[in-house]
Amino acid sequence: MKKFFKIAAIVFVAITFIFVISRHGWRIFGFSACNSPSSLYAETVSVEDGLVRMKGVIGSSAPAYVGHTYKIEDNNLYIGVKHNTFLGFINRLGNFNITISVDSTNIENVYFKDKDREKLIWDAQQGHVRAIPQVTESTKGVTEDDED
Repeated sequence: MKKFFKIAAIVFVAITFIFVISRHGWRIFGFSACNSPSSLYAETVSVEDGLVRMKGVIGSSAPAYVGHTYKIEDNNLYIGVKHNTFLGFINRLGNFNITISVDSTNIENVYFKDKDREKLIWDAQQGHVRAIPQVTESTKGVTEDDED
């Protein structure tokens, strides 16, 4: 009987460890563990009274939202969002609702970011969510006729 309880305790600890690491361990790696900005969509972004509020969703249905990380650099807010497919069966909602206190920093741009890429989703000049992708160096000069 002691052997059974010992094995059950080890299995319980292992399952708990895997769950905690998959839900929170990604934070150790920061932006490099975040979802690709091309798979994330912002529905609303509001920057006012020292707070940035954002609602959005991921483009696929399997992953569950587990958290976000951010940094402010040169009045730009970079947000990395993490979804977990492995434990997505627990909570199938890919929606996220993020509120970040910016401590009187004048935010000019808000970006989704991962390790290598970023996507502009809001800027102070337009003041609304950008539905049209930002022109980058790799897409500069390419027209719709060239893509066919």
